[in-house]
Amino acid sequence: MEKIMERFQDENKFLGSFNDEIFVKCPNCESKASILKKPAEDCKCGKCKVMSFECKHCFTKPKPPTVKYVAYGKRYCMNCREPYEFKSQAFKKKPMLYKTKCPHCNFQEEGKPKVAEITEESKLNDGLMREWWYNLPLWFQKEFDNEIFWAYNPDHIDYLERYIGAGLRERNSKANYTSSLVARLPKFVKAAKNREKLLKILKKWKG
Repeated sequence: MEKIMERFQDENKFLGSFNDEIFVKCPNCESKASILKKPAEDCKCGKCKVMSFECKHCFTKPKPPTVKYVAYGKRYCMNCREPYEFKSQAFKKKPMLYKTKCPHCNFQEEGKPKVAEITEESKLNDGLMREWWYNLPLWFQKEFDNEIFWAYNPDHIDYLERYIGAGLRERNSKANYTSSLVARLPKFVKAAKNREKLLKILKKWKG
């Protein structure tokens, strides 16, 4: 009887589709802990979320990294009308206004900038894959041919397992499909020669 080829169709999911819960190694007891996305207590719109750390083994509460703010944007000089882009240093407080100097004529003007939040980078350089908020190493990760194969949680593992195990992989024609999780997977994950080894890792992670 002919074996039916497993089929996977890209569901146009992004990495952010799997970050409601991220499993990490607890910095205190090194057990499996979680970083959960929860509603912000002071949010009035009901859409704002914050990341909260939970370890059910030692109940430690690690301090999140310091958040800083960078002003950036594009302006047209009010004096010479030439366009230019700008980016500030990191501020401790969110800048409501930011003064720039035109690189063409040195004219200075002040206005409301776009603002990006950044966190202080860790000084650790251990080669581990880390989540972006508390900068803790992911629980599901393994070195594979000088690369790091990793996942956030069981749902992420299931999605990767379906993709890697499929003999027929179909792309999604929806908008932004080139930015989907599947489209951005590294070559070693997509390579057919690595299929069995990667599936074995995923199976072990699932327990």
